[in-house]
Amino acid sequence: MDYYIAANGSDNQNGSIDAPFQSITKAQQAVREYIKLGMKQDVTVYLRGGLYELESPLRFEEKDSGRDGFQVRYCSFPGEEATLFGGKRITEWVPFDENIWQAKLESGIKFNTLYADDARVKQARLPAVGYFETDEHPVSDVVNSKQLGIHYHAEDFAADCNLAGAQAFVWPGEGEWNWFSELKPIASVDADKCYLQFESPSTWPIGAGSRYYVQGALGLLRAPGQFHLDSSAGVVYYWPANEAANPNEQTIIAPMVQRLLDISGAGPQQLVSSLIFSELTLACTDFFREYRMMDDNVEQDEHREGLVYINHAEDVRIEACKLLNSGSCGVFLDHYSRHIVIDGNDIQHLGYIGISLNGFAPGAGPFVSAAASYTNCHNRITNNRIEHGGELVGHGCGILLYQSGDNEIAHNLIADMPRYGVSMKGLRHKAMPNELYDIPVTWDNHWEFLHSRNNYIAFNDISGVMTDSQDGGLIEAWGVGRGNIIHSNFLHDSGIHFSFGFGIYLDDAADDFTVTNNVITRLYSTGEGKLWMLIFSKGIGNRIKNNLLVSNPQAISAIGSQEMADEENKHIQIDCNIIYNSGYLYYFVNYSDERFTAADRNMYWRDGEPCLVAGCLPLPSSVEDVLERNEYDLAQWRTLSNGKYDGETLLVEPLFVQTEAANYRLLPHSPAYGLGWTDIEFAKIGPK
Repeated sequence: MDYYIAANGSDNQNGSIDAPFQSITKAQQAVREYIKLGMKQDVTVYLRGGLYELESPLRFEEKDSGRDGFQVRYCSFPGEEATLFGGKRITEWVPFDENIWQAKLESGIKFNTLYADDARVKQARLPAVGYFETDEHPVSDVVNSKQLGIHYHAEDFAADCNLAGAQAFVWPGEGEWNWFSELKPIASVDADKCYLQFESPSTWPIGAGSRYYVQGALGLLRAPGQFHLDSSAGVVYYWPANEAANPNEQTIIAPMVQRLLDISGAGPQQLVSSLIFSELTLACTDFFREYRMMDDNVEQDEHREGLVYINHAEDVRIEACKLLNSGSCGVFLDHYSRHIVIDGNDIQHLGYIGISLNGFAPGAGPFVSAAASYTNCHNRITNNRIEHGGELVGHGCGILLYQSGDNEIAHNLIADMPRYGVSMKGLRHKAMPNELYDIPVTWDNHWEFLHSRNNYIAFNDISGVMTDSQDGGLIEAWGVGRGNIIHSNFLHDSGIHFSFGFGIYLDDAADDFTVTNNVITRLYSTGEGKLWMLIFSKGIGNRIKNNLLVSNPQAISAIGSQEMADEENKHIQIDCNIIYNSGYLYYFVNYSDERFTAADRNMYWRDGEPCLVAGCLPLPSSVEDVLERNEYDLAQWRTLSNGKYDGETLLVEPLFVQTEAANYRLLPHSPAYGLGWTDIEFAKIGPK
């Protein structure tokens, strides 16, 4: 059964190919009537090529589900591109001042980001690029709360700078932490005290040295590629990125919605299912006037948005679509999302996260047990290209799994993210309350409440992350469940630009990981940044085997460990890794006799230099390492635990096919095979 929609159709027609509907909602009504009668075949709704403006989200409920073994599909007509965008075109631009144009808007139109010719236009901001840094809060200042506002340096703003209605984009955290950003509306400015007061407190204190910029005032419109909306006057001002451009010849979109597709059943027992969206272009949604960071990694209710929003759903597919220019996420899989497939999509230029999977926080939701709260799981995120995230939120990443498990995250390309490529989050044991769901939390049962478990993160191509934050990596986990696998990922060409960061980062209470066959290459440091460990293993019982760490000369260490936050770090197994020009063999921020269960049959080469281990070991040392701890040679390391470690480790070249051309396959006579090395399946990495 087929229905058709065309921009020049009519809702008074029958929806056939010769008499198409004009609106998607009309076609949806027709499909619902067909479903009611009992489905005898699949239903396909074809959208003919063209632009479809949406001023409210398209909502799909359980009544839109396929049934009787059949499916409902919405897709572009073959050979044509149907584009759904969440806003209205702005026209009738007139010159305002030199390179700045202005346009009068219809009454009531407000937006927090703007798009021109398929590209985001930034809000007018100061500085135009980069950041200012906050000043100290004076001890004598009556307004001295570090969460109510920020003190700025007098030279940052002219005395007569009008910041009425503006916002501060800021990284709270006393200047040192650059983990999460916030966007705070400014309530008032005290020019004498150089103080910007927020409308509401920031989540964390903001001390001296915190990075920030201010946006959203006409006086800040000083650079091309920016805009300012005067919502009270209903006028938008725009300086084109190409200063010779005439905005009347551009497609400029004012976003009106924060989600385009809302695929949500009425409740946990009324799921939407058997629904497919394919080969559509979904573009241009709005951001928020204020953005508050997560609360213990739980996204705020008002920020759970995406071009596609899914909840109370199973067996829904988003495939071969283009998801472009989102205000928030590309796809947001909320609490009750099972067996969802996101496959083969091009997901680009995101205000926040590419694909965000969010289950229930430990103890949250209408449940009486941990097992009942495991509702976000068994999803497949495959073959997607996810690029240019975090354009409006500084901690944006490619894929986030919060309390979501048994997912396949495979064959994706992820690039250009301000923080992580793939992140897995939960709640570490020592931060848990004494009871959850009225059940006492113990060491033995605490993993039952952690649902980011048994995830398969494999064959992904990840590069260019950590561009604007610190203490992160290309693949990261914190406080998650057990049984996660990180296998055969290609992690490359990514830098640490300030502070510190890692490659694969198993952070606090990241236990029972299997890390195998990954390639980590061409990671680097710039400026004051420090690329610490290529694989940093906190947690318990992690297995690190058959990984290729190659050509990362600025890495401090190949493999590192640290016990902190009162979370144990022990029983790590390290076997048969190739480490080539990539720092020290191991780094121990601190050490215990239980740290390694096994470490052997590795291959290490650093242009013929000695193999060194560094950090804090119960061994004598007279040499300081690059982090002002100690260096130890391999012979010393081998004396620990009665010679338990790296007795069979080889200090030889691995014999790559062509090192200079980054062909890291091994020649047949490589000594690595004698250690038990298995070949990396390079051809399987990335989207298919």
